Amino acid sequence: MRDTLVNSDQYLLKSVAEEIRSPLVQISRLSELARDGKSNVFEQLEMIESSADIALQLLESYILGIELDDKQREIELSPITIGAVFSDVAHDVSRLAKNNNFDIEMSIKTQKPIMGNYEAIKLAYINIAHEIILNCSLEDNQKRKNITFAVISKSDQSMAGIYANNMDINKATWEKSMQIFRKTRQKIPDFSSGNGSGFFVASSILESMSLTLGPSKFKGNKGLSAAFPLSHQLSLV
Repeated sequence: MRDTLVNSDQYLLKSVAEEIRSPLVQISRLSELARDGKSNVFEQLEMIESSADIALQLLESYILGIELDDKQREIELSPITIGAVFSDVAHDVSRLAKNNNFDIEMSIKTQKPIMGNYEAIKLAYINIAHEIILNCSLEDNQKRKNITFAVISKSDQSMAGIYANNMDINKATWEKSMQIFRKTRQKIPDFSSGNGSGFFVASSILESMSLTLGPSKFKGNKGLSAAFPLSHQLSLV
């Protein structure tokens, strides 16, 4: 059983490493061009910083997910609002969104507090946003795209999701893809041109808080969301 878990972790690490390789190669290439005088280093700093941020955040998320899964780290919960988390996530990905022709929209319909871990939730949704912006591209790359951060009230829960007008995903595709990815760490098909490790890492982090990430719709756009029970509904053990 332990060998199976080790192999599973190795496959996930390989997938994350593949995702990180691209921004690192970009950083190396931009630095080389600047050093050789073929490019102004100051003009490339924004792209270098953006690539570095993506690589670091995916790596931090992977480490956090492993620590939570192996019970090496206890997750501490406190009253937070998902709207505040989303505002920070949107700010952190704004430069990447702009560089990839995305407009950011916010739709926060509730500020009711939930019990959660700010760091973990933020990292999970940053990975989802990165994956959508970088890998879920329309055929017409010049067409203006939008990514929406939405939080709405639903019964005794707050539904928090990220949606895009260029994302095509449904429940059957998601469940099939996650099953394949969990077993073989192969590329998630149909809705991501990358290997989808950002989605898987995000799902793993949320699972550590007994939350389920899955497909949903918001104003005609498709995306991924999770339902957060309100704070007074949670019983901490």
